[in-house]
Amino acid sequence: MTGETELRVVGYIPARAFCGANPTYRPGYADILSISASDEFPIVESRSGFIFSGWNPPDEFLAKVYDDVIDHSKTITETVDYRRGLLELAAAFLRIVEQSHPSSTKTRRLLDFGCGYGSLTRMLHGRDIKCCGYDPSAARLSRASQAGVEVSDNLESVAEFGPFDLLICTDVLEHVANPREVLRYLNKNASPGALLAITVPQCEPSFMTDYFAALAREGTLSRLVNPWEHLNYFSASSLRGLLAEEGFTPVHDHGRTAFLRETCLQMGDSKRRESRVRAGLRIARTLTATSRSTQLICRTDQS
Repeated sequence: MTGETELRVVGYIPARAFCGANPTYRPGYADILSISASDEFPIVESRSGFIFSGWNPPDEFLAKVYDDVIDHSKTITETVDYRRGLLELAAAFLRIVEQSHPSSTKTRRLLDFGCGYGSLTRMLHGRDIKCCGYDPSAARLSRASQAGVEVSDNLESVAEFGPFDLLICTDVLEHVANPREVLRYLNKNASPGALLAITVPQCEPSFMTDYFAALAREGTLSRLVNPWEHLNYFSASSLRGLLAEEGFTPVHDHGRTAFLRETCLQMGDSKRRESRVRAGLRIARTLTATSRSTQLICRTDQS
C-alpha cells in the first residue's frame, strides 16, 4: 500500500495459532486448503511503520477460505453485538445525511462495498435510498441477494448502478491486497460531495508487539491477527492518511464516541446517585479525550 520496498519481518505465525483462535473456521481447514497446520505466515512492517501480511494469498486460496473454511452458520456478523454496532453506525450515517441535505427529496443511491451478508444493505434500503451491494464471496452474496436489493460480484456491473451519493465500506480495507485501489474505485463512482462510512479494526503501533508476546506465552492469538483474511493493520493515523491521499475528508469520528454512548447508557440505567455521578465523570473525561478511531464518516473532496 505504501509502495515501500524496505520491509522488516515482525514475526511468523503458524496456521494453527490463528485458525485455532477462530471459532468460525471448520476443523478441517488444513485439508480444505491443502496446507499443514504448522505452516508459518509472515507479518511485516514497512519503514514508515505500516504493518501488513507478508504473504499475498492467491485468489483461489482466498475463495476457499471465505466460502469453504468459514462456517457461515457461526459468523460473528450475525451476532447481536455485531448487528448492534452496525445499527449505531447506520444511525450516525443517516443523521449526517439528513444534516447535509435537510430538505432534499432526492432518492439517493448507496453502494455497500463488501456488503457480506447484506445486513447494512437491508437496513438502509427503502423508498428514498436505493442500495446496491458488492462482495466477491459467492456464499455471502447468496444470502445477501435474499434481501431484495441489487448485489453483485462484478465491479463493472456495480458501477452501472451509480454514481453513488452514499458509500459504505465497513471492515473491508483490512481484507484486500490493495486498499488504495478500493478507495479509488469508490471515489471514481461517487457523486460530488458523496458521504462515505468506513471502518477497519484499530491496530495502533504497539498492538503487534503485544500479540506476538501473547503468542509466545500462550501459543494462540486473538482472531484479529490473521494473515489470510486481515492483510492490513491500520492505525487511526494510517487510515486517515490514506483517505486524505485518495480524496476523502473525515467529517465525523464515530468510534471516538463509542465509549461516550456506552457510558450514557450505563448512566441511564444507574439507580444510585453515586453511580450516576461516576458515570458523569467518565463522560466528562471522554469529552476531553483526544484519541481518534478507525470508524469514520467522510465526504469526498469532489465539488
